[in-house]
Amino acid sequence: MDVAPEFRLFCVATRRPQRPEDSAALRAAAAAQPNWAAVVDGARRHRLAPLVLGGLERCGSTDVPADVVGELRRQTLAAVQRSLGQIAELTRLSRLFAAAGIRVLTLKGVVLSAQLDGSGGQRGARDIDLLIDPGQFAEAEAVLARAGYRSAEQALSPRQNAAYRRWFKDLHYIHPASGIPIELHHRLTDNPTVIPCDFAALWQEREEVALGGAVFATLPRRHLALYLCAHGAGHGWERLRWLVDLAMALAEPGSVDAALQAAETAGLEAAMLHAVMLAHDWLGLPAPEQHLARARASHRVAYLDRILAHLYAGGAWHQMPRRGSVAALRRYSLWQRLYRLSLKSGWRYRGRQALREFLSPADWDTVRLPDRLFWAYPLVRPVGWLMRRARR
Repeated sequence: MDVAPEFRLFCVATRRPQRPEDSAALRAAAAAQPNWAAVVDGARRHRLAPLVLGGLERCGSTDVPADVVGELRRQTLAAVQRSLGQIAELTRLSRLFAAAGIRVLTLKGVVLSAQLDGSGGQRGARDIDLLIDPGQFAEAEAVLARAGYRSAEQALSPRQNAAYRRWFKDLHYIHPASGIPIELHHRLTDNPTVIPCDFAALWQEREEVALGGAVFATLPRRHLALYLCAHGAGHGWERLRWLVDLAMALAEPGSVDAALQAAETAGLEAAMLHAVMLAHDWLGLPAPEQHLARARASHRVAYLDRILAHLYAGGAWHQMPRRGSVAALRRYSLWQRLYRLSLKSGWRYRGRQALREFLSPADWDTVRLPDRLFWAYPLVRPVGWLMRRARR
């Protein structure tokens, strides 16, 4: 994949831990007068300002413009403020769930950062992701309602509500006062054929992470890399933040071997090989040469890489196309969707994924159909899409 010099600088700045050769490479890249606006935009898009700023400050370069440092510091401060707010809210909610006897696993976000590097204070995540025992999901919704949260979904008919829970892994809630959004998950992936989700087994093996004076249950380490790969790849690695997380989860010796074995069992070997190759090439992840050789020789990995080039090659890596634009249509409706469809082979995965791609809750409000005609929504999706664009 042909990537811009600014992206290479960006990747080296996010590497953890920073090695002497990384600092030397950053100083050389900064002296080459890169497009600093692209670096700043990339930090915003990928939510990595704290890591980029830290890398640039540690390398000791005097060639980074003061206004660039100032903007990265502004983004970092905003990330810290969001993180501290989320830590406080997670602490409050964990007590409410515990009092109600509800088992909760915290996914991603500030808890993941604390799990991987001991600190969640600079994560800057937008929302809080919670995995709930499906048998306690209704009770968890009631706890959120008592905590002041309101559903972010439109009013659904019984048929629509059943379809939503079948095809989507989470329901969205928001607190009107704080604006904090929550995704309440009843499984790990929208398409349950991607990776299995046995909540009882995950809870039995859970890892507990201390953060902000509280202890949070989260995914066990041995399942973490597969989940992070499924999540990031499922979004076409839209944010480099997710690949950074995966690289940190794979940093321990033997972790790449274990992750690839788990991915092979789940049918995600090509996706994991691609992720390992990217993490090695971009983020300096130490990976056994035999796995890198397999990745570079794999036709499926090469195909995934060609798709991903549309999100990262040239200036695409830092650009954020406006929703509804042609560029956004290509990125989100074509390339990301094609990447998702290519994660696994076999009719069971691709058939279900294709159906999932043609089902959008936005159509349910745009084009009103009675429940007896609910089956027709995939057929009217182009109409719903055009109607929503016309209203903008």
